[in-house]
Amino acid sequence: MADIPEVTTSSPSEMLAAGRRHLAVRDFSAAAGTLAKACEALAKEHGDTADQCAEAYLWYGKALLGLSREESGVLGDGVAGNGNPEEEDDNEEGADNGEEEQNGEGEQNGENNDEVEKIEAESTTKEEEPGSSTVAEGDGDEPGTSNNGEANEESEADDNEDDVDNLQLAWEMLDLARSILSRRAEEDGGTPARALLADVHLALGEVALESETYDKAVIDMQSCLELQKELYCRDDRRIAETHYQIGLANSLASNFEDAITHFKNAANILETRIKTLENPAAVTEDATVKKFATADPFYSVEGEIKELKELLPEIQEKIQDMMDYKAETIKRVRETLCSANGEGSSHTNGAGSSTSAAKPAADISHLIKRKRKSSEGDAESSAAKRINT
Repeated sequence: MADIPEVTTSSPSEMLAAGRRHLAVRDFSAAAGTLAKACEALAKEHGDTADQCAEAYLWYGKALLGLSREESGVLGDGVAGNGNPEEEDDNEEGADNGEEEQNGEGEQNGENNDEVEKIEAESTTKEEEPGSSTVAEGDGDEPGTSNNGEANEESEADDNEDDVDNLQLAWEMLDLARSILSRRAEEDGGTPARALLADVHLALGEVALESETYDKAVIDMQSCLELQKELYCRDDRRIAETHYQIGLANSLASNFEDAITHFKNAANILETRIKTLENPAAVTEDATVKKFATADPFYSVEGEIKELKELLPEIQEKIQDMMDYKAETIKRVRETLCSANGEGSSHTNGAGSSTSAAKPAADISHLIKRKRKSSEGDAESSAAKRINT
């Protein structure tokens, strides 16, 4: 968990607004701290499962998700702790050189090890002498027999609390928000609750994506997509973003055909959106344009068209990647079948062929994972966010 910064505002609504501002500028640590305070205040005032807490839980969960990504180094090379592939190569070369140096200096190290063993043997003998009072700190007391034992128990309790990482806590907060919003949507059927519920499902899918439970990610994101299709126009960028995220989850699960379908859907929606924006008559009636123009003083139709046209080549590249991976998988399956037929008897019956064909396809998801976690892999997560910007 990140350290919670001091918040000068006392109203939960003000803290919620401040946390969302931090989240908008991707200051996840400050956002998580401020939104944690907002959630605590709302829960204390209304109860843990009150309707008023749902939105705060949603934004707090998103902040924790961003913080978890930041800590794992997924967001970019500029983030502390990010695994730079070039640095990793340097580290591997350094490790190899270190092994060579150790092999070259084996005799010298062997002499040093003999001296260390003699010193340790003498030290052990002294400690075992009767009446010796030299005991390593913390080794002489059993847990629970003294104040040190109590300290050990407190330390273990703190360790258990620290075991809940930001990604797990993000899932818990989002799941709690889903429970509240699902109840609200059933009771009043209002659009605001359902819109927030769609955002919760998408965020839960992103959490599952980070924890590499890709099938669960697809299920959550499909739930989001169904709600969005009921709430928004067919060319809404939020629907395009969800299609892109579902495509990404399917690609990581090696479901290449489904991934291609959703990436194509995302591209088609953006193309339709561009045509709508290029029609002046349609723009005047477009509710989304009015919303963006009201929320963002710097918004312009020309700027959105330019941004969408820049996104399309990235999505097309993903489609081509999936087609390449699919072709490679088919090729490997055929090679496996040919190899199996060559090694077996020359008189293969139908049952034998069926058994060979039932062998699972080669899993090449590791190729996609490597690309996603490289320094260039940030385009996948950033592209999805830019679709809905």
